[in-house]
Amino acid sequence: MAVQPVKKVRKPRKQKVKQGHKLVWFTLLIILIPVAIVGYMLLTSMESSGKPVEGDRFSTNDLNPRIQENVMNTLSNELMSIDGVESATVNMQSATLRCHLNMQDGLDEAAIENAANQAYEVVNNILPIDTYFTNTEDSKNYDLEIDAYNFQVDDSHPQDSQIYIKITKTGAGTKVVDNLTKARNQELTDSIRREGD
Repeated sequence: MAVQPVKKVRKPRKQKVKQGHKLVWFTLLIILIPVAIVGYMLLTSMESSGKPVEGDRFSTNDLNPRIQENVMNTLSNELMSIDGVESATVNMQSATLRCHLNMQDGLDEAAIENAANQAYEVVNNILPIDTYFTNTEDSKNYDLEIDAYNFQVDDSHPQDSQIYIKITKTGAGTKVVDNLTKARNQELTDSIRREGD
């Protein structure tokens, strides 16, 4: 008789309890939360695309008293009486009364600035600045812009000789007179131009 080899019987090892599945679910949860939030934002924004945003930035107390169209026509006619004015336009956009004075081409800076200040006084006589262009504690009012220039820049009028004076009065601010064709800080302007060359 032949001796049969003894087979070793292996005892099954205890398997360690793996917690990999918990880690996978936790990772998926961490990733899915921001993805769901971004997805929700994209879907809601796509639903409202193509529709204008409706609203009114002024309350019922604001812009009181209102500036009527006939007053703007009167204002335009009065602005034409200023010396050197070739044309005057008055319009209202976004609660800002804009007065544009196209002056005679040959006028100098002092004459154009004087005309802009006269226009400010004309507006003040017809629409008092304190009533129409100054905010109160409980209401907002209009803004005022007065532009006076000797010409519009085109082929026959070079930009170098244009004079453009702008007077601005916001409801919350004070009167500001600015020459838009002169640099406020010429040294800074010259240094920027040198860097660009």
